[in-house]
Amino acid sequence: MKTIQVDRHGNADVLKLTELETPKPQSGQALIKIHYAGVNFIDVAMRRGWYPNPAIPTPFTPGVEGAGEVIEIGTGVTEVKVGDHVSFMQEEEPGLDRAYAEYIPIAAWKLIPLPDSISFETAAAMTAQGLTTQYMMHEFVTLQPGKSILIHAAAGGMGLNLVQWAKHLGAFVMGTTSNETKAQRVLELGADAAIDYTQEDFVQRVKELTDGKGADLIIDGVGKTTFAGDLEAVATRGHIVTYGITGGMPDDINPFALLSRSRTVHGADLFDYINNREERIMRANAVWEGIAAGWLKPQISQVFALEDAIAAHQLIEDRNNMGKILLKI
Repeated sequence: MKTIQVDRHGNADVLKLTELETPKPQSGQALIKIHYAGVNFIDVAMRRGWYPNPAIPTPFTPGVEGAGEVIEIGTGVTEVKVGDHVSFMQEEEPGLDRAYAEYIPIAAWKLIPLPDSISFETAAAMTAQGLTTQYMMHEFVTLQPGKSILIHAAAGGMGLNLVQWAKHLGAFVMGTTSNETKAQRVLELGADAAIDYTQEDFVQRVKELTDGKGADLIIDGVGKTTFAGDLEAVATRGHIVTYGITGGMPDDINPFALLSRSRTVHGADLFDYINNREERIMRANAVWEGIAAGWLKPQISQVFALEDAIAAHQLIEDRNNMGKILLKI
């Protein structure tokens, strides 16, 4: 089978198209013919050796997310059958098969059934980021009319989903972007305000937009360049959710500093919120239902062939995408 391998940690050019033997499913596993794989910043972090710590030994296949068809099952599998359409998430642990490949053997309990209305392309675009959006919108603050949220990198794949979901819940939605084109897209999808952080101080603008109160919830996947500002922009008794470091690792903080204004910082990892089949499917079903109802619209920026994985990584690493990046297998 064709697969992309990281032969050493480094820049995007370490991604190599490789031929490997097609795997067989073991007991408790299903073999999936992958149609689309999602490209996420975590793939970049794994490729560079930034995450997890310690780094995954090379060579390895990247890609934590994909969608396809069950073509074979191992002994003891009851969750799926041959022919089922599914999406999946695969942890960033050493020794696991991943999604930048034509086939993947994966534990059957991790597979998410797809309704007939959800295509492989949509599923690959909305599994990791859709499930992440779902838990972030419901686990930390009860978003509703009268509540406010600040979303960093609001024009990215995650950001555009968060904007739509938060607006659906009735919150006042603010999003940071890096240029006017991205700001316009964020507004088109329902944000009440788009803040171009290259032109204005996002802390000051959030205070202006909230009559000095600050944001009740801040969602931050950027890190180094935003986190210190988050601590100022968040409301009294507000919550900051940090889930990524696309801008680098933020500086350490003294936890006692959070006592002032009773601020709360949450570290958030999707895999901790989908570590059993029931919760995984519950969150996915909420995503599929939002798409079916029309208030959640998948935002696919660009689709690359598997052999063009280098270009896909460069696009997401340079932050030139508005929406999700996919590989068509």
